[in-house]
Amino acid sequence: MKKVIVYFTCILIYNTLAAQDEKNDTLLTLDAVTVRAFGQFRSQHQAAVNIKFIDNSNSDRYNKTSLVNSFNTLAGVRMEERSPGSYRINIRGSSLRSPFGVRNVKVYWNDLPFTDPGGNTYFNQLAYNNFSGIEIFKGPAGSMYGAGTGGLILINTLDNWKAGASYEYLAGSYSLENIFGSVRFGKNGNRTQLTYAKNESDGYRDQSALRRDNFSWISQIKISDKQQLTASLLYCDMYYQTPGALTFTEYINNPRSARPAAGGFPSAVDARAAIFQKNLLTGFTNDYAFNSTISN
Repeated sequence: MKKVIVYFTCILIYNTLAAQDEKNDTLLTLDAVTVRAFGQFRSQHQAAVNIKFIDNSNSDRYNKTSLVNSFNTLAGVRMEERSPGSYRINIRGSSLRSPFGVRNVKVYWNDLPFTDPGGNTYFNQLAYNNFSGIEIFKGPAGSMYGAGTGGLILINTLDNWKAGASYEYLAGSYSLENIFGSVRFGKNGNRTQLTYAKNESDGYRDQSALRRDNFSWISQIKISDKQQLTASLLYCDMYYQTPGALTFTEYINNPRSARPAAGGFPSAVDARAAIFQKNLLTGFTNDYAFNSTISN
């Protein structure tokens, strides 16, 4: 009789714990990732090429001055920051002969070519609120969008659309100040988004200050069930200083110093080494679906 009582007592305790686990279940269903490249709009696991995806939910939300850490979480992708505002992206060894800059990689922003005819991409013109998702294609699959030995980067703005407004202000060491503002209105068929970003910092090293003002406007109009027109505009006014490289001895003596004078060359501070950039990118894209499988 005692064995029977103990047996039923164990069953009762087990059922009670199982019921509590069901109530405390924190399982969440994540949103599906849709790949836009090649106009197929397939899910990520159905795509025939190696695709990596970055969106606002899995990017580096604690460092909104650059995307270096987010890109470096992807296998086969290496992003470097020579100085604040100066980037280099390496996809499968694409930048072996490039001391700096983004080369041998094609970049598109809202279906507009962000890479210039010479093959250079000014990735520093983009701010954190200029994208909702970034697709990265490694290898020759990206050649469908043009010659690029490394791969392809598609930057999309209107994914996961939600009307509303947002404003962020971040401050940190070395006079760091970041302002991000966004306004989104309209419905799925007709929608508009305005963004503004301002980034300022004195930098950790001498001669490494940064100032960037970024503005974007994207408007999408659904003309019919088969046709959609999108207008995009991106303007950036940027200034950043370049401190230059240090030898090991110079780094040990003062890691915050800029490149000193050498021979007949002045120091980075005396030369006021800096980059001034003002870029305007604007254009229209027209999507027409002939049927459920063919579109242009």
